[in-house]
Amino acid sequence: MLKIMLSATEVSGDMHAAHLVKAIKKIYPEAEFIGAGGEQMRAAGVDVKAFTTHMGTMGVVEGFKYYPSFLKIKLRMEKLLKEERPDVLILIDSRDFNLNLVKPAKKLKIPVVYYFAPQLWAWFDLKMRRASRRIDKIIAIFPFEEKLYKKMGADVLWTGHPLLDIARPTMEKEEVFKKFSLNPEKPLISLLPGSREYEIKNLLPVMLQAAKNLNKRIKDVQYAIPVAASVFKEKIMQLVSKSGIEVRVADGNIYDFMNISTLVVTASGTAALEAACLDAPMIVMYKAHITTYILAWILIKFPYVSLPNIIAEKKIVPELLQFKAKERYLLKAMLELLESPEKLDAMKRELKDVVAKLGPVGATERAAKVVVDVATKRKR
Repeated sequence: MLKIMLSATEVSGDMHAAHLVKAIKKIYPEAEFIGAGGEQMRAAGVDVKAFTTHMGTMGVVEGFKYYPSFLKIKLRMEKLLKEERPDVLILIDSRDFNLNLVKPAKKLKIPVVYYFAPQLWAWFDLKMRRASRRIDKIIAIFPFEEKLYKKMGADVLWTGHPLLDIARPTMEKEEVFKKFSLNPEKPLISLLPGSREYEIKNLLPVMLQAAKNLNKRIKDVQYAIPVAASVFKEKIMQLVSKSGIEVRVADGNIYDFMNISTLVVTASGTAALEAACLDAPMIVMYKAHITTYILAWILIKFPYVSLPNIIAEKKIVPELLQFKAKERYLLKAMLELLESPEKLDAMKRELKDVVAKLGPVGATERAAKVVVDVATKRKR
């Protein structure tokens, strides 16, 4: 029997870990899974020893209040490594937390696999550059990522992007409209304020105010918010109620809503690439603490922050960042797209080209084989 330990602290990491676990079970049904993560990992059969997805952060200042909890969970994970002695430790995204587990795992001679490794291609990361040579296997999700890690001396393999397997609707379009009492003849805008507490706090009020003012310009627009993590639903419902506009708030079904949306307004992150996979035109927003923004402006190598634009190497989706993440700019961008069907169609064509660069389907299964190979090698 294989014992596999996983560590994820983001909602997206929890999702990718859950799909990886399911793929590993198909190859090695007797595998046992433990680790830190969230609801989706537990549903996939992981014995979740610490729930972490409510603490997802991006930036030093934004994550400050979670540092005591992260330290406590880090110590717990180190203790689990000693007690459980897993055959492999899988790190999923969450660079600031997960890199702290590499050293204790290597001391115990436990192999480490990094899935969704830190984005060396986006900014200079000395800590990850050093750690990459000590990690047993890095699973790259972009081809250019594989080339860069190889230059660093890492053992890396590109398996393709798992969203090609994951980002798929569960229902036919007609079923979605009927289930959520939506009119297929009227435009639908899905609002995705992110999967972190501070993103919801900063972005959702702006989105709702823009939606309220849009209603004065365009009649019969419908709005929906598919909740990324149930832990944030109450906060979202409070903000929606305060806004005074009608919004369908749903538990999950994010891909079903993207699939029927005329337009998606989303926080920068995984959701932008998910929308691209579902051929959904979008506007990307983000607002960070001013300290984080300044650091990012200095360190990040790209002129864009959204993955569709980075992969395309040009601006194909609007980005409203920091000082432009305001209601008036969002309203203007929404009007420009909704009043110009040809712009929406052009964006869809560009997004198809982006998706074509993500590699062939089956990435999750290929990643699962890598994990099993590393774990069984250690077992032998």
